[in-house]
This record gives sequence, structure tokens and C-alpha cells, in this order.
Amino acid sequence: MLIATKQSMLTASAFLVCICALAGCGHRVQAKAAPAVTAPATPASAPAPVEAASDAGSVPFWARDKEGKLIPPHDAHATPASAAPPGLYVAMGDSITFGVGVTQNCHAFPIYPVDIEEYCPDGTSYAILTAKALRKAGVAGHFMNLGIGGAHVERVISDELPYLPSDATLITLYIGTNDSRAVRNPADSVAQVVSKFESHFDQLLGMIHARAPHARIVLINFPNEKYLAATYHVADDVLPRYDTSSQTLDAFIDSHYPAYAVADTICNPASYDDSLLYKGGVHPNDAGAAILSETLVKVLLAKNPPPPPSACQWFDAPSAVAPGGRK
Repeated sequence: MLIATKQSMLTASAFLVCICALAGCGHRVQAKAAPAVTAPATPASAPAPVEAASDAGSVPFWARDKEGKLIPPHDAHATPASAAPPGLYVAMGDSITFGVGVTQNCHAFPIYPVDIEEYCPDGTSYAILTAKALRKAGVAGHFMNLGIGGAHVERVISDELPYLPSDATLITLYIGTNDSRAVRNPADSVAQVVSKFESHFDQLLGMIHARAPHARIVLINFPNEKYLAATYHVADDVLPRYDTSSQTLDAFIDSHYPAYAVADTICNPASYDDSLLYKGGVHPNDAGAAILSETLVKVLLAKNPPPPPSACQWFDAPSAVAPGGRK
């Protein structure tokens, strides 16, 4: 009987070890390490650029803790105390803000603010590079990246705004590319797309002010999609719609100056340089992100940021802009 009992206990112990390993608690069960195997040396290769998420409608990665558990908005942490300069910079936007197309965007940003030099010192997205520049300048020592791939302005309201800390001191908003692309649907007129964007954009700005009342908000307009490599395969009859929607939405964004500083991309030649864009021709690669960050940082650190350009070869200040847009 004693032998049978010991055998049963051994069997049960082995079963529990297996279950624990499957459940991811292997750190609690110290298994004997396997002999080390020396693999042939292989040349180091550059990290692959970050791909766009295929599940754009799923819960954002930053809404989960390190174990993958969902964190409700009301559990968002306040800015932690550290040796970093005071101030919290929050980047809001779509996949370009998230960092698609660059080699390092540190996917696992926690829901709470981080010291970028400790958490992602090698990051190459425009938002991370901007955070590092602001930290170096002593403007903001902590950073949060709320960008979501595929986001349009309504999704910024529903999925990013709830995680915005009330003590944010500097916020950048880069949104409009996906909203502009709604004109691909023939059922949506340019006027409808523009009207919807204008309404939600101003609603978002008001909600950001209400949630983070002491934050300075800086806007970023977006390139004219008619001239981006990603639109080369678009039917000729759709390109004029892209052109009109991009220019009209950007005119509306720019019309918020001088109440809000605006970092310009629609008139920046770098926005249309294929060598600075990741495959697909929309998202900046490492070099493109560095240029975008440099443009943004100049606006963020300027005492009196200049107005965005009134016209250029990609933007001719359309006269038929919706009410509130720039004439």
C-alpha cells in the first residue's frame, strides 16, 4: 500500500509539473537544464521592420500587462517618479505613430508612462525619437505611445483617449490618413468624408483638453496620398478623390493654427521620397521617421512655431474646402 501511495504521489507530481509548464509558470518549477548545444555562427542581420498588425480591430497591445491580461482604462498609472526630467509626452495616432515600417518600435509599451531611455533606448519610430529628443531637452522625461494601426479619428476617441493620463503635459496628434482613404468607397462622397472628419476631429480635441487640461497639443498634418507610392495601383478615377480628400482634411487641420501648432508633412518633400518609405509607400522607414521626428521636434521646441505652408506642389490650398477649413 505504501509503495502504491508513493507511486501515486510521483505520478501526481509529474502531472502537476506538466500542467504548470503548459500554463506558463515554469519559473516556479526548476527543471534540469538540457546540455548546451553550440550552433554554427551566423552573420548578424538587421532587424526586420515592424509589419502592420493584421488584427487592427483587436484590443490594443498597450492595453494589456506583461502577462497579456487586459488593463481597464481606469487602472492607467500616473507618471512614475524617477531621475528623468518632469513632464509627460503622449503620442496619439495611427500606424505611423505606432511605428509600423521601422526596425524597432518596442511593441510592448506598458499602459503607464515610461522613461524612454530606460525602456526603449534603441527605438527608431518618429514618436520614440521625438520622446528621446524631448527628454534630452528637459521638456518631458516620460512617454506613452497610444498609436493604433489602422486608426481613424473615431477610434482615437474610443480606444486611445480612455488611456490618456490627466497629467500629460505634451500631446501630439497625427491622424487623418485612414480617414482620407474612406473616399475609396464610391458610396462616400468627399463632402461626406470631410464633414465626418471635421466633426469628430474637433470633438476629439475638446475631449483631450477635458481629460488632460494642462497639456499642450500639437497637430501633425499628413501627406497627400495621391502622390504616395501606395496609391500607384489605384484606379485613375479614384486618384482625384484622394487628392481632394487629402488636401481638404489637411486644410482643416492647418486651420487650427495658431491655436494649435502644426507640424507639416504635406509640403515636405521627404514625405514622397520612396527611399524614405517602407514597402507599401505610406509608413516611413528608419530614415524617414528620423526626418519626421526632426520636423516635429522643431515645432515642439519653438517658442513661436511658424504656420504650416499655405501652398506647395502637393498642396494648392483648395478653394472648395468645408466650413472651417483653410481658404
